[in-house]
Amino acid sequence: MSTLIGKKLGNFEVVEEIGHGGMATVFKAYQPALDRFVAIKVLPAGSAKDSTFQKRFVQEARAIARLYHPHILPVHDFGEHDGTTYIVMEYVTGGTFKKKLKPQGMPLREAIDLILQACQALECAHQNNIVHRDVKPGNMLLRSENFLLLADFGIAKILEATSMLTRTGVGIGTPQYMSPEQGTGTQVDGRSDIYSLGVVLYQAVTGRVPFGAPGDAPLTISLKHVNDPLPPPRQYVADLPPMVEQVIVKSLEKDPTRRFQTAGEMIEALSNINLALRGPTIGFSDAFRAVSPPEHPTPIQDGAGAYSHPNLPASSGGSLAGGACFRCGNENLPGKLFCTTCGYDLSGRRAQSDRFVNPATGRPYYAHFAMLNGPLTGRQFTLHQDTTTIGRTTGNDLIIADLTVSRHHAVLRFENGRWLVEDKGSANGTFVNDVRIRWPQMLKDGDRIRFGDEIVAFSIIQ
Repeated sequence: MSTLIGKKLGNFEVVEEIGHGGMATVFKAYQPALDRFVAIKVLPAGSAKDSTFQKRFVQEARAIARLYHPHILPVHDFGEHDGTTYIVMEYVTGGTFKKKLKPQGMPLREAIDLILQACQALECAHQNNIVHRDVKPGNMLLRSENFLLLADFGIAKILEATSMLTRTGVGIGTPQYMSPEQGTGTQVDGRSDIYSLGVVLYQAVTGRVPFGAPGDAPLTISLKHVNDPLPPPRQYVADLPPMVEQVIVKSLEKDPTRRFQTAGEMIEALSNINLALRGPTIGFSDAFRAVSPPEHPTPIQDGAGAYSHPNLPASSGGSLAGGACFRCGNENLPGKLFCTTCGYDLSGRRAQSDRFVNPATGRPYYAHFAMLNGPLTGRQFTLHQDTTTIGRTTGNDLIIADLTVSRHHAVLRFENGRWLVEDKGSANGTFVNDVRIRWPQMLKDGDRIRFGDEIVAFSIIQ
């Protein structure tokens, strides 16, 4: 394969070899037309001569290239050149999940967060009838330290289509991570990927794979997956939370009918763990405390001058005043009941929900939205510790008049010291940091939220 360096594969100039495995070799290449580097995975020599392989290759490569998800490595192109079959992918420099693995186990929050991203990628693939078949740390790339991309979808299936493998019945994959049904050559579905991801999670938290020692033959390892009982994860990590062990054990059931039946089910379980591990006061000081709201609450003033939050008008016996709107900052004429710009209740009643304060200043924490595009570009909104409905039509607390935003798109709410965003069945989805959410998602300072095509920078004012 080293003979390819310095040569061209189609429109790509091969620069150097960057990875080699049992199924393929990966090269860094340059694409002059777009002035960018790409990764090219070159499949075994001679495979291009196999007619069964060629048919399966084109079919699977097209299906993989159609997959689009923030945590799936994009496929740019594929082809055959002078007997060499290849797939062109995004070039990622952050390494693989392997570098995160530690003999004593990874930090639990980090492990759960990255495994959750991989599971979201699997959900997308399974919904498109694609089974990965080789989920392992080496196929989990890192675009950054905390952003994972699952790679090599369908490669195992493509290679299993060669006439030699079909005749012998040998499966393709990595024995330490293969499900019992895959290791014995029986039919697999998405639940096999769930098992493999469970092995990765087991390794991430304990520092070791459940079955297989260095030097074990592949068949020996496969039989252990089929016959040997699972070593309890808490055998190696005594303080492992029970809910984490339960997810690992369920994903590693030998009988596929006893595992999570879909990636979505596993996502829900991992998301619950994520919320529990982050605790009720994520993004705030450990000294965060609740107090009774003051009689006349005063929104905070931003010391850096980035935001302006004038005092709310005092209310007495139902007498209402206009003035500057707490939510959007616009001025209103005296006597106005609601802000003429954003519809905020100018009485200040919503401030009664602001029970969590910064102990250093005695002032409440607020959520802040900065609109980054669309009809509200440049607008900024400050939100109380209550519930804010978001949608396209009148009746929502925050109206974003864009057709990609549904009539009743999402809800932002404050619970037990944290802000959560929840999609309300919108047509175009709600995304946090480019990942579509399906359950209430806890927000952190600096997150980016997308409602349809409308992007919001979320921050916490302390």
